[in-house]
Order: sequence, then structure tokens, then C-alpha cells
Amino acid sequence: MYYDYRRRSTISPLVFIVPLFLILGLGAVQMLRGLPAVSATTTFPSTSIIGEPHQLPLPSTGASMIAVDGLGVLGMQNPDARRPIASVTKMMTAYVILKNHPLQPGETGPTFTMTAANGARYLQMLNEDQSTLPVTAGMQLTQLEMLQGLLIASANNFAEILAAWDAGTQQAFVTRMNEEARALGMTNTTYADASGFLAASTSTAQDQLTLARAAMRNPVFAQTVAMSQVRLTGIGIVPAVNQLLGQEGVVGIKTGFTEEAGGNLAFAAKRQANGQQVDIIGIVMGQPTRPLAFEATRRLLQSLGQGLQPARVVSAGQPVGTIRSEWGGGDVEVVVGEDAQMLLWPGMTLETTVEYDAIQAPRAAGDQVGWLNLKLGEQERRVPLTLAEDLRKAGLIWRLTRI
Repeated sequence: MYYDYRRRSTISPLVFIVPLFLILGLGAVQMLRGLPAVSATTTFPSTSIIGEPHQLPLPSTGASMIAVDGLGVLGMQNPDARRPIASVTKMMTAYVILKNHPLQPGETGPTFTMTAANGARYLQMLNEDQSTLPVTAGMQLTQLEMLQGLLIASANNFAEILAAWDAGTQQAFVTRMNEEARALGMTNTTYADASGFLAASTSTAQDQLTLARAAMRNPVFAQTVAMSQVRLTGIGIVPAVNQLLGQEGVVGIKTGFTEEAGGNLAFAAKRQANGQQVDIIGIVMGQPTRPLAFEATRRLLQSLGQGLQPARVVSAGQPVGTIRSEWGGGDVEVVVGEDAQMLLWPGMTLETTVEYDAIQAPRAAGDQVGWLNLKLGEQERRVPLTLAEDLRKAGLIWRLTRI
């Protein structure tokens, strides 16, 4: 018996090649697989109170509201209590006239020629101790002058003349006033006349604030109520009833007083808060006298001026959340990308929401990865969110061995 050296043991190369290709193929698949999205966690509070609350000196009697453009209502007292509004009614009279017969700044509109009946009505109102301006038959006044007499001197007879011109009769015009009130959402308001002499013309602080905001958007209305006096054809210089004009930044709007209504003042003011203009609007109703309504308004505006301020509500670099990847390397902090300044009334609540983008690694420090949405009163801002450090790509070993 012998061994045949010519017979050799042969192992096919496929035994080695196939597993090698399988390994290489699996590695390629692992390397080509997309990386899973990173997970983001938010640590920033959804609400936070900014500053110590500051209480406004709202009058203890009657009703009142005050609001700041961009912040909303900052104080209110009995906002839904219905009360007679006296000559504050004329805000709606002017609003309806300017809506139906628009004027642009610099325009005077058509000319009114006073009649004998207008003159007789003036004398009748004078005997009733109503607020009026003298007119005689043949006197001519433009639409703009009629509005000036209505809003600056609070002339009840001008209200009636304008109402008849617009709608034909007093009652038809009152119907239009109430229709406009409904259109503006003034659900607790009823107008009984165009001047406010009747105690049946009633409203609330909330509704009159709504109207004041709408009326002041008309430039002719806003220019008129800001005038401390006016020269009317055939009448002469007429001073404004609103004695608060020019004080505490007041630029309007309308006074009102009757025994039933008390002293009322719808007001608008422009103040400076660290160089930023602030637009204020409000209403004080039911004060014992008109001067006390002025004084209550003055106190409100002085107190408001002490608290309003532009403030930095978030700072660049402030932490907002973290990003974590499945391949490790530690959490990467997400921070505010830039400072954000907003007008602030101390004690207001800052509301925030965080929006993350679809984040894929690698990303460099400073890259934007989302937004921080800010809401303070009526103000809204979007601030970019960035990475505080690099978000590293997945390593080779992790990519090859992941399941």
C-alpha cells in the first residue's frame, strides 16, 4: 500500500470569495444606509412672566380700559358695564360720515349751506343747555369744518345736520350707527341719537375702545381730534373741549358729559419708551365731572409711562434644548441665535414655541436648526435657533455594526 502524491486535496476558491463578497456587500449596504434622524429635546419654558407686575391706577368708579398698540389691553375696570356715553357718541357719528363720505387729508368736501331751520334748531338747543355752535341762515361750512365742529367743539347741532345730510332723517342715521356698531363687534352698544344728548345712547368701555381704535385709523379723523382749536367760517376760533390735548402725549379723542353719563373721555396718546414710540388708546367713563375724567386719564398715562419699556426677552446663546444622535458623542446644545427685544409691560407673560428643522449630521456649530417663536401681548417674533457646537457624523465602526 502506498500514497499517491499526485492526488492533492483541492478546496474551491469560492469557499473564500463568496464570504468575502458577502462581507463587503453587507459593509457597503451598512455604509449606504441613511442615518436615522437625530432626536431633539426642548428645555425652554413655554410660558414665563417677565418682570414684576405693575398695577395701573384705574379709577374706582365708573368704567375704564387702556390698551397699548402691540401689547393689547393692560388694564380694565367694569369693561362690560353699560352706561350712557354722552358726547363720546360723536365718535360713531364721525366714523359713519367718513365711511359714507370719505375725505383724504387736505380735502374739505362739499359745502353745507345753513337754513333758517338750522338756525332755529341752534337756538332751541341753546335754551336746552346743549353743547352747540352758532349758525344762521345762509352760513356756509365745508364737510371738514362740520366734522371739526362736531369733534373739537362737540356741537350737537352739527351732529344733527350731518346725520340728516347722510341718511335723510335722524332715525335713519341712528340705524346706520347701530349697524356699524354691530359690524365692529360692539355687541353691548345702542345709539339713540347722533349727539349723545339722550341718555338712551349707551355703551361699554370695551365697545368704545373698539370704536376708538377703528376711528383713529382714519387719518382725517385722527388729524381732527388732535387739534386744540379750529377756525370755522362765520364762527371764528373755537377751542377744543378736550383740555388734556398736548399733555402726557394726548392726541385725542372725544369728551362727553351729561348728568346721567358723568364725565367721559375716550383718549389716544403717543409716548416714548427709551426712544420707541408707543401708541396708547383708552376710555374713562362715569366720573363725577369732566375734569375728574381728565385727571383719571392723566394718572393712567403717567403710570403707564413709568412701566413701559423695550426689553430683551431672550438673549443670544440662551439654551433652548438639546440634540442627541444614536451614534453617541454626547448631547449637542441648541441655543438662541440672536437677541430679541420687544415692548414690555412688567408682569406680562411671554409665550414660546420651538420649531426644529429635519436635522441630519454632520452640522457645524452656528448652523441654524430651527426657530423660537415668541408672543408677548399682540407682538410676535421668530428668532433662529443654532447649534452651540458641532454635531458629528456617525463613525465607521458604528455604521458597520449598527443593527
